[in-house]
Amino acid sequence: MWWGVLSLLSWVPLQAALLTMETITVEEGQTLTLKCATSLTQDASLQWLAPSGFTIFLNQHPALKSSKYQLLHHSATELSIRVPNVTLQDEGVYKCLHYESSVRTKKQVRVIVLVTPFKPTVEALVLRRQNGEKHVVLKCSTERSKPPPQITWLLGRDMEIYGGLHHEFETDGKTCNTTSTLIVHSYGKNSTVHCIIRHRGLQGRKLVAPFRFEDLVADQETASDAPEHSSLSSQAPQEPTSEVSMMGNSSIQEVDEEEEEHVTQDPDLATEASAQYIGLEKRKSGILLLILVSFLIFILFIIVQLFIMKLRKAHMIWKKESEISEQTLESYRSRSNNEETSSQENKSQTSQSKHCMNYITRLYSGAKTKRKENAQHWKLEGKNSRVPESIV
Repeated sequence: MWWGVLSLLSWVPLQAALLTMETITVEEGQTLTLKCATSLTQDASLQWLAPSGFTIFLNQHPALKSSKYQLLHHSATELSIRVPNVTLQDEGVYKCLHYESSVRTKKQVRVIVLVTPFKPTVEALVLRRQNGEKHVVLKCSTERSKPPPQITWLLGRDMEIYGGLHHEFETDGKTCNTTSTLIVHSYGKNSTVHCIIRHRGLQGRKLVAPFRFEDLVADQETASDAPEHSSLSSQAPQEPTSEVSMMGNSSIQEVDEEEEEHVTQDPDLATEASAQYIGLEKRKSGILLLILVSFLIFILFIIVQLFIMKLRKAHMIWKKESEISEQTLESYRSRSNNEETSSQENKSQTSQSKHCMNYITRLYSGAKTKRKENAQHWKLEGKNSRVPESIV
């Protein structure tokens, strides 16, 4: 029994290791076909699971009320389904489950959906300097591709180079818009540049967008022949010229030197000249930011100093008031003590005077009583004896 359990536990990871992941790459809009086959068994069932984990088909029975998934074939040993018009939401891992005495994963398929890019467009931007020099910035852009495409520039017939590449992903995080830039300092009238796009979904094919400098020269000559336009641009160099469309997929635009600084701030201009301009702008912005921060710190320092001075003044006033209150309290206490001592002395003096008066009154009353007694005694003695004549 234990041997059977151990063999079963060892068989599960071994089966998972032996189960290989099949990868299918399909372009957006095409049809995806999934096939699951097994050996002939009785009372067995096959089931396809979507990448979300929901059941698509269990044998010939659909589990989802949707016409997106279609049944191609069902038998005791095979279950094949079809997904027409594939989108990015159909990307993921599909699983085929085999139900017999136990449930096991029969097949796993990883589906990768490719999104081919649109036909590229080429734009030309002419940058002028005060010394009369000009250079042209070519920008080739394409929209919505997965994975990001490869963009190169073909100069003449046999020179293919890379430009500055920039990818901007959309909100879904899968498709992106790609732009490549190239700066041309000198060119001939009959020169032509081709923007070439390569992608896995193109299956070896290329998307090419040409740009002829002949059209650029003709546009500049037309602009020079217009005196009103040239005088207007010389008087107001800050106003850009209008954009001229060419061949339906390219455009030309001229910018003076004052606007060149704004153009060089574009992150797509990943060349040496544009890097120098961007570095200069970053230095200027950094100096201005440093000056602004220093000024703010100075203002904050002054505010803190004023607050400290005000706090010190309030502390001094509070200290003086506390000293005055302490002095008045001490004087009040001393006055109350003096009044208490004086009242106690007055009380002692009055008590002493009262004692003296009582003593005097007692003495006076005692003397008076003695006099009365002596007088009565004398009267009694006068009745009983005679008074000598000589005394009379």
